Formats: sequence, structure tokens, C-alpha cells
Amino acid sequence: MVSVSPRLKDCLEDDEQDSVDPRFVFGFRSVSLDSSGYEQYEQDDHRPWSAGGDPTANRKKQRLRQSSQRLEQLETFQYRTCADGNLFRLFELYPGVGGRPVEGRLSFEHSNRVERDYTCLSYCWGDIVERPVDIVCDGFKLPVTSNLLAALQCLRKPKSSFYIWCDQLCINQADLNECSRQVAIMHDIFSQAKDVIVWLGEEDDKSGKLCEYARKMRRGEDSPKQTLKRILTPRQLQDAIQKLLQRPWFQRVWTIPEVANARFTIVQIGNDQLSWDNFVRLIKDVPLPPAGGFDKQAALLGNPRQRIAILSQMSASQKAGLRHTDITQLLILGKASKASFDLDYVYAFYGLTWLRTFPDYQMPTEVLYAEIIQYYVNSIRWDASYSNVHDLSEDRRTHQLMSVLYSAGALHQHYTLPSWIPDWTFGWHLAPIWCRASSNIVTASGKDEWSAGVRCDFRAGGRECGEFDVLPGPFGMHKLRVSLIIFDTITITSETTPASTPGAEVNSAMQPDPTMRYGRAFLRTAKGYIGLATPGIEAGDDVAVLLGGDVPVVIRPCGNHDPDTRAYKLLCETFLLDEGVMHGDIVRETWPLAEDVVFL
Repeated sequence: MVSVSPRLKDCLEDDEQDSVDPRFVFGFRSVSLDSSGYEQYEQDDHRPWSAGGDPTANRKKQRLRQSSQRLEQLETFQYRTCADGNLFRLFELYPGVGGRPVEGRLSFEHSNRVERDYTCLSYCWGDIVERPVDIVCDGFKLPVTSNLLAALQCLRKPKSSFYIWCDQLCINQADLNECSRQVAIMHDIFSQAKDVIVWLGEEDDKSGKLCEYARKMRRGEDSPKQTLKRILTPRQLQDAIQKLLQRPWFQRVWTIPEVANARFTIVQIGNDQLSWDNFVRLIKDVPLPPAGGFDKQAALLGNPRQRIAILSQMSASQKAGLRHTDITQLLILGKASKASFDLDYVYAFYGLTWLRTFPDYQMPTEVLYAEIIQYYVNSIRWDASYSNVHDLSEDRRTHQLMSVLYSAGALHQHYTLPSWIPDWTFGWHLAPIWCRASSNIVTASGKDEWSAGVRCDFRAGGRECGEFDVLPGPFGMHKLRVSLIIFDTITITSETTPASTPGAEVNSAMQPDPTMRYGRAFLRTAKGYIGLATPGIEAGDDVAVLLGGDVPVVIRPCGNHDPDTRAYKLLCETFLLDEGVMHGDIVRETWPLAEDVVFL
């Protein structure tokens, strides 16, 4: 039986003799392996018209060019309203596929009574803050960064729209007052979102295989080890994770609160997705490959693995309804991050912490850095509720206070600040002596268990903290009164390793590893100690131990500002090649010599 078209008669008896069945006319859905005679039906791509149906590649390209031309002809978008009070904007992302222009519209939502489901986007603007590409917003052309465009193109749905929040679209970045108001409600925006999507960028460096590995590792299939090895060998797995952790998202300061405040977090790489818990499990279970020399991903504070560990504990803390209180973690993460504005190093943590200063992007950076540290020091010292929230012991309170000083120092500052105030813009560039850079991933509890696991083994200043009081100073740049013991003076500094002290017995376990030596200057003291410190120390600088401190510090006399109290500048932490000094012999033997000094 011959199948005939339903549009034509099934019987040909009534047809006129001269008529010809169109089904047998050349070109009517005919099929031939011979292309001769088809010239009149050929298109631009030299294929027979009868073999067409779907738009050709050239037509697709032509439509994209036309869309781009129409986009260029649109007027530039202007924010005509201000998101003030508890209002924030949402971007309705219209459906689309492929390289078609991203389109949508902005509307307002109220943080106190959210009525629509929406997704928050956590992403990185990129090293270049220019916006070289455009999307369509409310019928106007809105410039955006290339990374955001790639994320929106990947996330949009083919047939339905949905609401999304991202800072680049939903905040008028040119209006500092609006920025301040939006930062103040950032906690509400992210904590009420249906989910937060972490956009790590396009698929690259076996990231697709890595996501497949993580999903099958989670499922616990039969013979999982053999199945996983067929996806990625152990070496390939380590390399893929290392390259993934080098992506810019892991350096941005705003990604910290965005994940910590989220109800549910999804990690997206190209078209592949993972839950945050599954992603953390992957990072936790795969060890670091052995690396020779100085490895930033393992040696520096705030490295990606340590960052993920702190974020996991922060997230658990927020889900338990606990405000974050550990200034040690904030300093480690902040000084290991990048931000477009220097004020963001502090304001990014506004919704996570006990900060009570309303965000103000017109405040001088030095004033903000000084105020936030003074607030934390006073809270740790005098506010019982601060430590009660997370059951902080006296030992942990002391460690948090000392972490402020070890994160500071005149040799670690870009801004003109009191030497005891950390400069959040001065990143970690030396392996720490006062704590470990290990990850110590703790996901089960919202308590501050993470900090206890990274504290170093040294106790040069004993376990009892002395004076640690903020004193009034000019222009809000207050002074700090501390208790310490000055026990030696630097006589020689060198960029090369000095000879050992004649006759000195050195415990082999005390030898500093190459990671600790990297980037540091060597020193010799008047009493013959050999040590390491930040380049910039000079002969005549003093070496002291802070009561309650973990490692010694280098300080520099500032002259006699007060006849009753000596003033110094805090320079940096130091390591001395002497087990007794590093484990508290100086404090036990010379406790009566402790004195109160002022750090300027």
C-alpha cells in the first residue's frame, strides 16, 4: 500500500488527463542522491530546498546578528527609582536559548514580606570591572560583565521565566546611599531566597568529569572505587580539584555571606550542578597532592580549602540561628579575599555578625577599620553575651584577642592605621606562625569548633592574658594597652640564613620548615637567639612576648609619649629557634618583669 498525503485525494480516477499528481512533481519532498537539476532550488548553503525544514546555520547567524544590531540601537538603561528602606529589586529572567540576547525586567520586593520565589546568584565580577556586553532590561540596553552574561545565558529556561537576584542588576552601583541600604538587608535577601546558585564559570579543566565523579561518589553505587577511577584517575582528580579551587569565585569577599546565609546552595559549573554539601564532601575526602616548595593553596591563611571549611561552619551557625562571633575567622577570610571597594572587607560580614554600625560607603576606610576592631576587642573583653552565644572559653577569648594583633603590624599595612589595627586590604603573603593554614572542615555544629583546630602548638606567652584595653586616641585612632615582657633586642638582620649560635642545642623538631622561611628575613638577637620575621625589621627593634600570646612579636620604640607608659609600634610576629622561648619559659622565669605598654 502506498501512503499518501492527507492533503490530496486518495483516488486519481476523477483527475483530468492532463493533470499531473503533484506528488510526482520534481521538488515535492523528493529524495535523490544526485544533486544535478537542483540548482534552482538551492539555498545559500547549497543544499536542496526540499531537504530543508529547520532553519539553516546561516539563518541562525543572521538572526543573531540582527538581534545584536537591535540591541545596539536600544537606549541605555537608567535606574529611575531608589531601592530604599526594606525594598530590593528582583530581575525576571525571560526564557531563551543559545546566544540570543538575555532579556528581562526589574521589579521591587519587600524584605519583610516576600511574596515571590526567587534565586540568588553568587558569582564573581572578574578582575576587569568594565561591562563590555549588554542585556535587555525593561526594553533598554544594560551593560554587564562577561561572566554575568554567561551565567544568565546558562541559567535561563527555554520556555518559562523566573526571578533572580544579583548585585550587578538589582543594585544601582553608582548610588552609594542605595548600596549602603542594600548591604544592610543583604542577610534577609539571601536567607529568604529559595536557593543560592554558586556560579563558578564555564566548563573547563575536566570540571564536567569532576561533577560526574562527585555525583556517583554520593550515590554509593556498586564497586564505587572502580567506577570512580574510570571517570578520573586519582591524579586527574587532584588536578581537577586544584584547578577548580583556583577560580576567581574563591577569592571574592562577598561570596562568604552569600553562601553562609543561604537556605540551600547549588554549585554550578557550565551546565553541571552539585549541592553544596556534596561539593564540600568532595573537597574534604580528596587529599592535597604533594607539592614541592611554597604552595599558596596549602601554606597561606584563607586558602580555598580553609575557606570552604570556615564557610561550612558559618553556614551551620546561621542555620542554628546563631550570630557569628569569631573575629579570627573574619580576619582570615577578609584578608584572603578581593573586593571592588575596600569598605566591603568589613561590610560583607554585616549580616553575619554582631556589627551594629550601619553600612556607610562614604565613611573613610581607616575609620571603619579602626572602629570595627575596637568594637570586637571591647565585645570580647566586656560583653558576656558575645562569648555566651557560642560557649567561648577564656582560652578561646584570649586566642581571638591575640589573632587581632597577629593579623596587624606596621609591616603589614597599606593604610595609615595604629599598628595594632589590622589592614583588611593587606593580604596574607607569608605562612602563619600563630596558627595553621589547614582546612579542618567541621560541618556538624554551629559552634566555633573550627578555630580550636587550627591554633598553633606554641604558647610563648602562657595561657593567662594580661591587660588588653582600648584607650582613647586622636581622630578615633585609639591606642591599645597590653601586658608583655621585653626580653631581647635585635642586633643583626639578614636575607640569608645566619650561622647557628656556637654551643647552642637546637631541637630538630624546632627547625622551621621551608614554608615558614619563605619570604621572611632572618634575625639575631643580643642574647644569641636566631629567628625569622617579616622583612622590614631593623637592628634595635625589641623582641617581646605578649601575656597570653602564642608566639613572640617584634616591636619598635616610639618615644616617650606618656611619662608613666612606654609606647611602641607593633611590627610583626616572629619565630625564635628556641624551644624554651616558644613554649613559655620566658614568661615562667620572668613573670615579675611583665609591664604594661601602649601600642600606637
